[in-house]
Amino acid sequence: MIRLDIAILGLGTVGGGVKDIINESPRLKEKLNVAAIWVRKEKVDATQNKTNDYQSILDNDDIKVIVETLGGIHPAYEMIMDAFKAGKNVVTANKAVVAKYMEEFIHEAKQNHVSFRFEPSVAGGIPWIQNLKRVLRIDDVQSIGGILNGTSNFIIDAIANQHVSFAEALKQAQDLGYAEADPTADIDGYDVENKLCISTDLAFNTLVKPGDAIKKVGIRNLLKEDVDFFLGRNMNIKLIGQARLYNQDKLAISIEPTLLPVDNTIATVNGNLNYVQLTGDTIGPLGFLGQGAGRKPTANALLQDVVDILENNPYYDIDGSHRLVIDNHNFAAEYILRTELDLIDLQDVSRLEGRYWHLANQTIESAHMLYQEVLQRDNKAIMFRQ
Repeated sequence: MIRLDIAILGLGTVGGGVKDIINESPRLKEKLNVAAIWVRKEKVDATQNKTNDYQSILDNDDIKVIVETLGGIHPAYEMIMDAFKAGKNVVTANKAVVAKYMEEFIHEAKQNHVSFRFEPSVAGGIPWIQNLKRVLRIDDVQSIGGILNGTSNFIIDAIANQHVSFAEALKQAQDLGYAEADPTADIDGYDVENKLCISTDLAFNTLVKPGDAIKKVGIRNLLKEDVDFFLGRNMNIKLIGQARLYNQDKLAISIEPTLLPVDNTIATVNGNLNYVQLTGDTIGPLGFLGQGAGRKPTANALLQDVVDILENNPYYDIDGSHRLVIDNHNFAAEYILRTELDLIDLQDVSRLEGRYWHLANQTIESAHMLYQEVLQRDNKAIMFRQ
């Protein structure tokens, strides 16, 4: 059997998980060899294959696959591009760099006749991209979305079921390693945005990047009062990212705290789990539940990509030829907004109860414009999609 030499970039949570799974699995040790581990200068240890000399890895013809686990944009972007130019296949879990540079990576990989794979960049250990590719062999996909951030889901669930405040729930998430010291990416929707861009590129064979066109409301301003208010009406809150195709050439894309009946499938997804789904022409709605992050689940998905390269399993080809336009002006939705402001004089806005206002006859675009105006005067306001 051919044994594939790989190099791991970074030996943190996920990189360490990749190394551990290989070491612990006799079947993987027969297939894969960790020939080098790139780390920052202060962490070099020659006795453990750790080096900060990336060029030596690029120059090693025996190393066929680079496993990038650094996270962030730099130096990940430069190292991935250099790997392609050196004729190396790349697998990564780095949603931020994939979402931003998908087009460049695909082009460079094709130019150098190597593979670029990123299964764990969306929904961690869930085989979401693999199954999305299978559906696309037969169906056109009409919509994708779901719970794409386990940290925000954990926080909402803790507020609802442990009856704690947002601050207490966030502290729990940080203590458990689900949230970073700076939780901005998780609670303001940026992590979901990256994953949604990658999924949209694949589902619709287009190329979209994070930015203002994708309408975002995070959970930073969520209060226990909000969770209790809607639970009293048999509704759960979930931070949902979704992309829908309409008029054949337009995409409505948004990330919003969304109200769901408590017995809805997505509403019952608790803890730090992810739930991602698609709707296809013939298969209809199809959903996947599992760990969206974590050391072993993410490392497992990375290694699935590595083994696919070893076994020459084909990969879905994205060329971005469907140049779809993000347009949230024509997609109808209804919202509820909690604010200290009096909105009684606004058209299509009515008081629901107390500080909660119902926004009728809205598009995604119009509702988010109104919300941004409200935030200028009440920076603690929050909007929920109904």
